[in-house]
Amino acid sequence: MKKSGMGESVKLLILKNLEKEVHKYGYHWSWKSHVLLTAGALLGICAIGLVFQLRMEYLAVIVIVTLFLLPVFVIDVFRKMFEQKRFSDAATYMEQMLYSFQKSGKILIALKETRELFEEGQMREVIQEAIWYVERGSAESEGGILREAFQLIENAYGCRKLYLVHELLVSSELYGGETEQSSMLLLEDLELWKRRGYQLQKEKKISHRDNIVSLVVATLLSAVALYVLDAMKGMFPERSESFQIFQVTAIQWSSLLFILFSLFVFAKSTKSLTRNWLKEEGARDIGYILESYQMVMEYNEKKAKKKSFLWAAPFFAGAAASCIFQNKWLAIVLLGVGCFLLMQYKAGYALAKKDLTEELYLAFPQWLMEIALLLQSNNVQMSIRKSVQQAPEVLKPELEKLMERLEEEPDQLTSYTDFCKNFDIPEAASCMKMLHAISEAGTGNAGIQVHELIKRVSEMQNMADEIKNRSVSFQMKMMFSYPVIAATVKLLIDLTVGMFYMFRMLGSLGGAL
Repeated sequence: MKKSGMGESVKLLILKNLEKEVHKYGYHWSWKSHVLLTAGALLGICAIGLVFQLRMEYLAVIVIVTLFLLPVFVIDVFRKMFEQKRFSDAATYMEQMLYSFQKSGKILIALKETRELFEEGQMREVIQEAIWYVERGSAESEGGILREAFQLIENAYGCRKLYLVHELLVSSELYGGETEQSSMLLLEDLELWKRRGYQLQKEKKISHRDNIVSLVVATLLSAVALYVLDAMKGMFPERSESFQIFQVTAIQWSSLLFILFSLFVFAKSTKSLTRNWLKEEGARDIGYILESYQMVMEYNEKKAKKKSFLWAAPFFAGAAASCIFQNKWLAIVLLGVGCFLLMQYKAGYALAKKDLTEELYLAFPQWLMEIALLLQSNNVQMSIRKSVQQAPEVLKPELEKLMERLEEEPDQLTSYTDFCKNFDIPEAASCMKMLHAISEAGTGNAGIQVHELIKRVSEMQNMADEIKNRSVSFQMKMMFSYPVIAATVKLLIDLTVGMFYMFRMLGSLGGAL
């Protein structure tokens, strides 16, 4: 589903378009519900405007912004329920497929059994499409009909764990072998994955509630402060008519901006609840991470130091000139900026490497799980080669280097252990040593080692997901401070304006005496 941008928000102002958008998520939105919600929202926002005694032009701005945001709030509510259902359906599907396949050993039978668990909806439809595809019996690629059928489900849900489960099932049906232990470990991993998903959403709901409380308290404090300032005119009865704190333009602007900012904080907090539960993302933008990888791998300290010196030199020169002209404070500022620029090459490199290491740590167990499943029917080198296409983007540069080393020296331990050697990932070396041992033993005698690898990978994946979830949860909790900061800025503006008028009235009162 597409997210609502500015153009979409304008279209959603028309009730029919809003109803169609809600229907895409499998729900119904009636005109009665829309009228009641709109009326309630406008009454609420007008009440806030009246509390702050906004002039009509300022109140009109807030009303217009509210009308634009309201359809987005509606869509976000239904998107949240939609994503939660998709997560639940995908988890149920994967678990049932593993259980059914263990009984029958046939993917088609497992698909038909799993289909019966679902009522009419997206999951039942894509399972039925996959069944029809298998029964048609005509593959269109080298992947085979089973993988092509499973791709229909993978494309609909976009969850990496679906691919891992499907790969295990396809390998088991095509090549046989004992996969019960691998299936049980995958089921355990799925259970942990479900718990983490629901726990993260629980924490985000709590944070969203706290954000609403923060907005309410910040609004009350801002309003109370204005009424206290307005009450101070009682100290000057003869000047009280000329002192109207609410009508001061600066106060009107501060109130307008505070209310608009609060609306957007609420919108951002609500939007965070609509996250795609199934999409496994890194904590940072992949473009930034790939640039960081290139920077770290091509880092030349002498060259970077020289570049930093060239950036800092004008500021040092300016500081020296300021000293000559006896401008001490300017010299201190320029000297500080120069020192920062002189040392920034170290800080930039350290930050890039730290962020990159964290992303590699999050991606490493995902890739290893795929390797462990591919090893059910492939040797180590073929498994690595097949894994590249589905591997996380951040790992692909290292995987390309790994394949180059394996082509040149396939039997050398260092060909494996040099994987991510420039980054602090303690588990990487031990897991790569295990892959080397499996390669030396051959897939026919490596069953125990493969199962042990899957177990270790599952533990790593659990730790990596917890780190990622903590990062997402922390970002959500940080929104709690936004209304507090906004209220603090508004209070400073209001108090400054209030004190200015107090002193002016005191001055005019002294002149009259």
